[in-house]
Amino acid sequence: EDTVTMTVTYAEYQPHVGDQDALKLTVAAAVQESGQVLAKELLVRLHTPELTLTLLGPAVVGREVPVQVVFQNPLPQALPAASLRMEGAGIACPKPLSL
Repeated sequence: EDTVTMTVTYAEYQPHVGDQDALKLTVAAAVQESGQVLAKELLVRLHTPELTLTLLGPAVVGREVPVQVVFQNPLPQALPAASLRMEGAGIACPKPLSL
Protein backbone atom coordinates (compact mmCIF):
# COMPACT_ATOMS: atom_id res chain seq x y z
CA GLU A 1 0.00 0.00 0.00
CA ASP A 2 1.23 3.47 -0.84
CA THR A 3 -0.20 6.95 -0.84
CA VAL A 4 0.51 9.38 -3.64
CA THR A 5 -0.37 13.05 -3.40
CA MET A 6 -0.86 15.23 -6.46
CA THR A 7 -1.74 18.91 -6.51
CA VAL A 8 -4.01 20.37 -9.18
CA THR A 9 -3.45 24.11 -9.37
CA TYR A 10 -6.11 26.65 -10.27
CA ALA A 11 -4.15 27.54 -13.41
CA GLU A 12 -4.44 23.90 -14.55
CA TYR A 13 -8.18 23.40 -14.02
CA GLN A 14 -9.53 26.94 -14.57
CA PRO A 15 -9.73 26.74 -18.40
CA HIS A 16 -11.84 23.58 -18.15
CA VAL A 17 -14.38 24.44 -15.45
CA GLY A 18 -16.66 26.97 -17.19
CA ASP A 19 -20.03 27.30 -15.46
CA GLN A 20 -20.03 23.75 -14.11
CA ASP A 21 -18.56 24.44 -10.65
CA ALA A 22 -17.26 20.87 -10.59
CA LEU A 23 -14.19 18.84 -11.44
CA LYS A 24 -14.26 15.24 -12.57
CA LEU A 25 -11.05 13.49 -11.56
CA THR A 26 -10.09 10.12 -13.02
CA VAL A 27 -7.23 7.96 -11.76
CA ALA A 28 -6.03 4.85 -13.55
CA ALA A 29 -3.41 2.32 -12.48
CA ALA A 30 -1.97 -0.94 -13.74
CA VAL A 31 -0.68 -3.78 -11.57
CA GLN A 32 2.44 -5.12 -13.29
CA GLU A 33 2.39 -8.51 -11.58
CA SER A 34 -1.20 -9.40 -12.52
CA GLY A 35 -1.83 -7.12 -15.49
CA GLN A 36 -4.97 -5.87 -13.69
CA VAL A 37 -6.10 -2.35 -14.57
CA LEU A 38 -7.82 -0.22 -11.94
CA ALA A 39 -9.74 3.02 -12.41
CA LYS A 40 -11.64 5.38 -10.15
CA GLU A 41 -13.55 8.60 -10.79
CA LEU A 42 -14.41 11.34 -8.34
CA LEU A 43 -16.72 14.30 -8.88
CA VAL A 44 -15.60 17.28 -6.81
CA ARG A 45 -18.04 20.14 -6.33
CA LEU A 46 -16.27 23.48 -6.08
CA HIS A 47 -17.52 25.77 -3.35
CA THR A 48 -18.88 29.05 -4.66
CA PRO A 49 -18.44 32.12 -2.47
CA GLU A 50 -21.38 33.68 -0.70
CA LEU A 51 -22.87 37.09 -1.35
CA THR A 52 -23.81 38.89 1.84
CA LEU A 53 -26.58 41.51 1.60
CA THR A 54 -27.14 44.05 4.37
CA LEU A 55 -29.69 46.88 4.44
CA LEU A 56 -27.97 50.12 5.47
CA GLY A 57 -31.17 51.91 6.34
CA PRO A 58 -34.87 51.34 6.97
CA ALA A 59 -36.86 49.67 4.20
CA VAL A 60 -39.81 52.01 3.64
CA VAL A 61 -42.32 51.66 0.80
CA GLY A 62 -41.73 54.30 -1.88
CA ARG A 63 -38.22 55.18 -0.70
CA GLU A 64 -34.79 54.07 -1.79
CA VAL A 65 -32.87 51.85 0.58
CA PRO A 66 -29.08 51.47 0.42
CA VAL A 67 -27.84 47.88 0.33
CA GLN A 68 -24.32 46.70 1.06
CA VAL A 69 -23.14 43.66 -0.93
CA VAL A 70 -20.03 41.80 0.25
CA PHE A 71 -18.25 39.29 -1.98
CA GLN A 72 -14.88 37.67 -1.25
CA ASN A 73 -12.99 36.63 -4.40
CA PRO A 74 -11.45 33.21 -3.56
CA LEU A 75 -9.43 33.08 -6.79
CA PRO A 76 -5.74 33.93 -7.08
CA GLN A 77 -6.49 36.47 -9.81
CA ALA A 78 -8.48 39.67 -10.19
CA LEU A 79 -11.99 39.63 -11.70
CA PRO A 80 -11.78 42.55 -14.16
CA ALA A 81 -15.18 42.00 -15.80
CA ALA A 82 -17.27 41.27 -12.70
CA SER A 83 -20.73 42.76 -12.33
CA LEU A 84 -23.68 42.51 -10.00
CA ARG A 85 -27.32 42.63 -11.06
CA MET A 86 -30.12 43.40 -8.65
CA GLU A 87 -33.62 42.16 -9.31
CA GLY A 88 -36.74 42.32 -7.20
CA ALA A 89 -40.36 43.27 -6.88
CA GLY A 90 -40.97 46.78 -8.18
CA ILE A 91 -37.71 46.98 -10.12
CA ALA A 92 -38.71 47.47 -13.76
CA CYS A 93 -35.55 45.89 -15.15
CA PRO A 94 -32.45 44.37 -13.58
CA LYS A 95 -30.01 47.03 -12.44
CA PRO A 96 -26.46 46.05 -13.47
CA LEU A 97 -23.48 47.40 -11.54
CA SER A 98 -20.00 46.96 -13.01
CA LEU A 99 -17.24 46.37 -10.47
